[in-house]
Amino acid sequence: MKSGYKTLVSLFVAIVVIFSAPSFAAEEKDHPMVSRYPGTQIDQYDFKEFEEAQLILSKPYEQNGKWVADKVLPLEGQVTYIYYKKPDTVSALQIFRNYQAALGKGGFKELFVCNRPCTEQNLSDFKDLLKARDLYLNYSRDNQYLAAQNGNVYVSMFVNEGGVWLFVIEKGEMALDKISVVGTSPIAEALNKSGRVDVYGLTFDTGKSNLKPSSKTTLDELAKILNDNPQMNLDVIGHTDNVGTQESNLSLSQERSDQVVATLVSDYGINPARLNPLGKGQSQPIASNDNEKGKATNRRVEFVIQASSAPASPTNASTNKDSAVNTKQKEAKKEDPKKEKQKPDLDSAIDTAKKIRSLF
Repeated sequence: MKSGYKTLVSLFVAIVVIFSAPSFAAEEKDHPMVSRYPGTQIDQYDFKEFEEAQLILSKPYEQNGKWVADKVLPLEGQVTYIYYKKPDTVSALQIFRNYQAALGKGGFKELFVCNRPCTEQNLSDFKDLLKARDLYLNYSRDNQYLAAQNGNVYVSMFVNEGGVWLFVIEKGEMALDKISVVGTSPIAEALNKSGRVDVYGLTFDTGKSNLKPSSKTTLDELAKILNDNPQMNLDVIGHTDNVGTQESNLSLSQERSDQVVATLVSDYGINPARLNPLGKGQSQPIASNDNEKGKATNRRVEFVIQASSAPASPTNASTNKDSAVNTKQKEAKKEDPKKEKQKPDLDSAIDTAKKIRSLF
């Protein structure tokens, strides 16, 4: 019996692990580095050229009605999602053990394994934890999970009574040749180079969301970039250190990003539809929280160019900006030529920003 099992494992290893270039976009086919267990069938499929995902690296638990984990690994890059439906004659444990063996033989290093019953929760409750967006997750019995890595390729996998729920993340930078950011400021140069930038010139009092007057220089710079690049949209992402609870930090980071968006809208006339405020709390540190320097590094506002942004050239940006300004002036004169157009109310702008955020 043991000999037969070893033979089955060896055969599956040969079938599962295929060494090839990691780039993969063929719809509803196995990923070239991680194939299916024999007899399983693809039931759901999704592929994104660039998206975020998150690996679970410690046992999930429920906290204040939300499923969390103390250790996670946020990733960005090509994300392939496949749900394989399994036959009734094959157990979830049998499939899980075979994947463990196959991935190990294929050069993958296990980062975390959670054996059954890892949880008895329906997988749909882990969407936020996995950053699975609106992808289909289901079933709760015999939940088993593993996370593994081979170079820049990461595997995140649940196996349960319903089958295999596979995420393959090929870590990489977003292709930025489709967007040209006009401007020579440090923030513009960073956006041009990598499509994102961590900004530290937006300052707040401890535990509060109101922007300090010292933030004006950075706000001026951001407004100029947005005006010079009228087709560029940004995610505005607040981050905190680990002082306080996860819930309070998540709320504070969201309030701060809302405030930044609201100020750009009310004081600089930026269209709120171009800015998507998000709060990540303490979940994405880029330095150690064990010392003050690291904590200060983690307290930041991140700006990321949205993939839906259209290209902008210097000539078109300048022309579009002038055209927009002229149109606004004409409309203001038409409404009341003797009255200067009033600046939007800040509280109203914050409400508008929150409404925009709710749409994403």
